[in-house]
Amino acid sequence: VGSVCRQMAYIGHKYTGICIDCCMRVLRSGPWLCARNTPLTSPFSPALSLQRRPSRSCGGPAAAMPRLVSFDVDGTLIKSIGARANQLHREAFTAAFKQVFGIDTTIDVIPHHGSTDTLILVAVLVVHGIPKAEAMASLPALQQAMNSYFAANIDRAGDGLEVLPGVVDLLKALKEDTDFMTCLVTGNLEPIGWGKMQALGLSDLFSTPHFGGFGSDFCSGNTEETWRDRAEFIRLAAMKAAGQADGPITARFHIGDAPMDVQAAADAGAVPLGVTTGIYTKEQLLVAAPSATILEGLGDLSKVMDILRQ
Repeated sequence: VGSVCRQMAYIGHKYTGICIDCCMRVLRSGPWLCARNTPLTSPFSPALSLQRRPSRSCGGPAAAMPRLVSFDVDGTLIKSIGARANQLHREAFTAAFKQVFGIDTTIDVIPHHGSTDTLILVAVLVVHGIPKAEAMASLPALQQAMNSYFAANIDRAGDGLEVLPGVVDLLKALKEDTDFMTCLVTGNLEPIGWGKMQALGLSDLFSTPHFGGFGSDFCSGNTEETWRDRAEFIRLAAMKAAGQADGPITARFHIGDAPMDVQAAADAGAVPLGVTTGIYTKEQLLVAAPSATILEGLGDLSKVMDILRQ
């Protein structure tokens, strides 16, 4: 999907009071246009691998109306540690540059914190003299090379990574509460994001089937305003959640550690919740999204749950 229509992301607002089966019939009718009148694949097409939970029909008991909580990965749920910090992910980038372009380089030739995997690929190649159009056209091959390298070395997926305090308890609490759905929204390629979660014992704590918004879902090529791609990921995750939910999504929250995360959340209509567990300060997060709630971390379970229930 090249872009996501905001109206489609907000079906909970547009169709409040209509059961999910009726929503699905309306939304499947298409054709879809984004805000720029660009034709889109239906958000309920097989291409997005959406699955719905069993739902109730009109006239029956009121369906559950879940809240969606999406999480950034690096710096939010987990942190990089030691001399081999986030080692396998970094190696996957290097392997892709070498395999597709014959360039021996690393992602450290650019400032990459808060960016997305696909935008990082483009930006590094541009630094090495590859025209942006060529870099963009090569993204499928580059992503395949990254995913293949990561999968071939999956036993090292957790090297140089550590789960941040409070994360396990929060994910368990949300998993046990039927009012919530949880997912990843991250710049990681999808197999890499879930690979990290599996390696660190977190993957089973998210809503199933797994869904979210990822660097592999969308790339604008805009390496100057990387938050805009993240906003698309948040919208896309909301559409996927609506496809699985028992009812319309009543509220959406996005939790992240970077200014790009909270700015994207605000732009995409989610409640921005920032954490200072990465490299950014509270002040930097508030500059990006003045409406954001900023926490030192996710360790105070009662406080976080109170925010998510507001």
